[in-house]
Amino acid sequence: MRKMIEEVETNMAYRWFLGYGFHDKVPPTPRSGKIISDALKIKNLFEQIFNRILRTATNKKLISAEHVFVDSTHVKASANKRKF
Repeated sequence: MRKMIEEVETNMAYRWFLGYGFHDKVPPTPRSGKIISDALKIKNLFEQIFNRILRTATNKKLISAEHVFVDSTHVKASANKRKF
């Protein structure tokens, strides 16, 4: 937990994720542990919501794995050079 708090104190991505500004002081370790734990629970909740939306869209045939786009570039899934 102390290593995590050290990362929160020095890493802007962690600070942003937990809602701290650049000049905000990170609370002492026991309080920080609770804040980090709560933030991770919220993150897990968002992942569960996203996964449920994805499952629902897949079940309703709104999504297909036939075409895959990566970085706005069209890439065929399971492409075979001999097959069109």
